[in-house]
Amino acid sequence: MTSAPTHHVAIVGTGYVGLTTGAALASLGHRVVCADIDAERIDRLRQGHIPIVEEGLEAMVRRESVAGHLSFESDSAVAVAGADVVFLCVPT
Repeated sequence: MTSAPTHHVAIVGTGYVGLTTGAALASLGHRVVCADIDAERIDRLRQGHIPIVEEGLEAMVRRESVAGHLSFESDSAVAVAGADVVFLCVPT
């Protein structure tokens, strides 16, 4: 049995939709970079401070970050470079 291929996924926007989507995709084994223009938010996420209350999200973000599946970037151009898929999860 072969494992599912992994993809490089970029998520632009680290609010409720972007962060939870990124963490879920990372938990499936994809390499996910979540980007946001708010550099302070990115710094807090890198430090493990999750601004969203969702059961299991904090542990999932921590686990996937440590595993190298999930990272955070304040430069969207860097985040999307080489991505197979880009999700825009910004306020409309």
